Amino acid sequence: MKSIILGLGCGLLLAVSAIAGEQPLSNWFKALDQNGNGDISLVELQTVRNQRFSVLDANRDNVISTEEVAGSVSWSQRFFRLDHNSDGYVNLAEFEANGRSRFAIIDIDDNGKITSHEAINFQNKSHIYVTTHKVSR
Repeated sequence: MKSIILGLGCGLLLAVSAIAGEQPLSNWFKALDQNGNGDISLVELQTVRNQRFSVLDANRDNVISTEEVAGSVSWSQRFFRLDHNSDGYVNLAEFEANGRSRFAIIDIDDNGKITSHEAINFQNKSHIYVTTHKVSR
């Protein structure tokens, strides 16, 4: 169970890293903290994730296909984990469900927001997990 949770958490870290272009925590945290109040709400995270979904859905058919993520190794690796119903496509509901589950993992105190402390804590734990388990990016 612990490895599943850490694996899911690593997925969010990779997703956030992809959104942030592998920028340092302060840069991507600020980008996700759209109202500038010092923490990230689920709404803020989902807003950015929905923007990412729109970018990935190149043909605007409201689903992401393997062809649309073929140019990105990290998104290609994540595709089948995101495709919950295994139909070969990731729809917005699947994409959002993934974001909600990852948000819950990082929101340690379960107060509905991710603080920079929680993000750093998660990033450090994910880095250790990725390093010790040789998780591919």
